[in-house]
Amino acid sequence: MLDLFWPPESDLYFVDGGRYTAFARLFLRRAASCETVVGGIGLLHPPELFEIRNRNLAEVLAALRRSAPCSLAQLVEETEIGLTTVKKCIEQCVASGMVLHGEIAASTGGRKAQQYLLNPKYQYYLMLLTDNNTFVCRLYDFNCCCVAQTRRSFSMEHFFEQLCGAIRFYLSEYEVGTLCLSLPCVVKDGKIVDWYYNPALQGFPMQEELERCFGVHVLVQNDMKLTVLGAASNMRETAKLNLVTAQFGHNGIGVGEMVNGQVLEGFSGFAGEVGYTHGVRKDIMGTAYLARIVRSVIICINPQKIIFYRSDRQNRFDKIFEEAVRGLPAYAVPEYAVSEAYFQDMTDGFFRLIDRKGYYKKGSDPNA
Repeated sequence: MLDLFWPPESDLYFVDGGRYTAFARLFLRRAASCETVVGGIGLLHPPELFEIRNRNLAEVLAALRRSAPCSLAQLVEETEIGLTTVKKCIEQCVASGMVLHGEIAASTGGRKAQQYLLNPKYQYYLMLLTDNNTFVCRLYDFNCCCVAQTRRSFSMEHFFEQLCGAIRFYLSEYEVGTLCLSLPCVVKDGKIVDWYYNPALQGFPMQEELERCFGVHVLVQNDMKLTVLGAASNMRETAKLNLVTAQFGHNGIGVGEMVNGQVLEGFSGFAGEVGYTHGVRKDIMGTAYLARIVRSVIICINPQKIIFYRSDRQNRFDKIFEEAVRGLPAYAVPEYAVSEAYFQDMTDGFFRLIDRKGYYKKGSDPNA
């Protein structure tokens, strides 16, 4: 059996006794294809090593959120990661303040096991979800429990100034380590490429400016790309998932698209900007124009499922879907569902990005 771990003084990644996990398979695939393996030791370049460390640590933290307090043995069972790796993750987390020592578990005849749990105040995550000239503000502790939420209106003309005001309000009360901003526009690598309703911010490096102003981790992403990422996190077999999310009333219209488990962004972040679809009449209160959009997405993406989000403007999803799939072969017709979880799926999408980036660790550099 295989276990993966790293010594703190080295960038070598070792293969030793333990279970054959998904991380072991990832290591062996990479080692066999492009890395050097000598005497059971694979040499991984820093980006690959960082990715594997992040996955291990994120898995351990997720297990603690689900089931804490946990012993090392319980964490091994929850994560299916080897004991050596879990132990090193916990040692790192305790040293940084992410994880606290809990009580000693009752003995079952052997040595009593130390329990561990998350430190909810290690850092806070501030989510700012842009929705129809309103910031939906949600503050989460390190356990990912919502501890405060408000709504703050803004004007497009003073968007950035009022955004910064909302952020300062929370930073004055909480140790926020990560800011997350959803935007109803074309976003690529944290920069606003195009915003139909706020053209003055076209080309604005939003992520870079927020990092400069507040000195914390920052994530900036399109709202619908977040929804499809978040919705997928609650489904099984996401590696092969083809999924579409759609809304017709929050910030205009939009879709999020996922193919084989990957969110589609496109070359410039333009994927999913269905508002540019030409129609005889762009009427989002009717069904014909929206059905045409849904049909085009089905033909291009061939999703297993479409999730429609309710809004104050358009909820006739049965009619829209019926018109969209009329005449399509049965094998191409996806399942569909109607959801109230528009904001929650965006939030879950941000949590997925936080894990991928390693932003569960405080500091301006996630490699620290």
